[in-house]
Amino acid sequence: MNTYYMLRSFDHAGYYETRSILMLIAISVALVFLRRRHDSRYLMMLGSGVFWQAAMEYYIQFNGMRGAGYSMSAFGVNLSGIPANIFQGCAEGGILSLMAFWFVDLMTGGNRERSRHWYLAVCGLIVVLACVVGAVAHGQPITSPRPMFARLGLLRMGATMLLALILIAWKRAWKQLGLFYIGLMIYILITFEPMQILGARYVGVRGADGHFVAAPFVQQYGIMMLSYLVEVAGGKIHYFAVPLALGWLMIPGKRIDVRTMKAQACS
Repeated sequence: MNTYYMLRSFDHAGYYETRSILMLIAISVALVFLRRRHDSRYLMMLGSGVFWQAAMEYYIQFNGMRGAGYSMSAFGVNLSGIPANIFQGCAEGGILSLMAFWFVDLMTGGNRERSRHWYLAVCGLIVVLACVVGAVAHGQPITSPRPMFARLGLLRMGATMLLALILIAWKRAWKQLGLFYIGLMIYILITFEPMQILGARYVGVRGADGHFVAAPFVQQYGIMMLSYLVEVAGGKIHYFAVPLALGWLMIPGKRIDVRTMKAQACS
């Protein structure tokens, strides 16, 4: 499996500009739920996504999995090292975590018509932005040849997933975790599939001359789907499990109302 690489060319081709737009949308959504519904869960999930995504990016870069001299840019500013990791956490992790949780909430009691319409609208915008990035990044030089299913990465991911599952079992929140996983898959597919189709993020192998080439069609889409299911979605279930176990996140479907909580505390 180590012969396959996740190749991408979008790190300097508009991807992080579009992620910045989505970051602002995610913050706005979290603040709307906090202000209008006294629901702090969206803000908590936003923060969880930012923290864990930044930590994951640091791990990947620290172990040299992005390739030598990796850097990314946003609005004409080049970033590398820890500043890049933090920015990636903010621009990628927050929206991913919030969108997955939003799906959970819609399926477990927060299915208000207006909220559902806004969720679908944001999903549509994500697809449009992904297509824009795919078109701009197509044909650009590869910026990150990450080896897929590397042994060290699999061990880390396996340990993280096991811990997350233990926490979920303790909280008896299997249904909510399943919905969160589906929410992750929805976000992943509408974000990365347009880029794969347009050639901005795809599975590749090293050719005989040492250069990277796209994998054959069957391996291309089969291995990419496996990556979505295991590496990407499966490797992020702790975004939900950890804050839930720490008591920072109530089980979805039970509304958070600050005024009710204060009244209960006083009584």
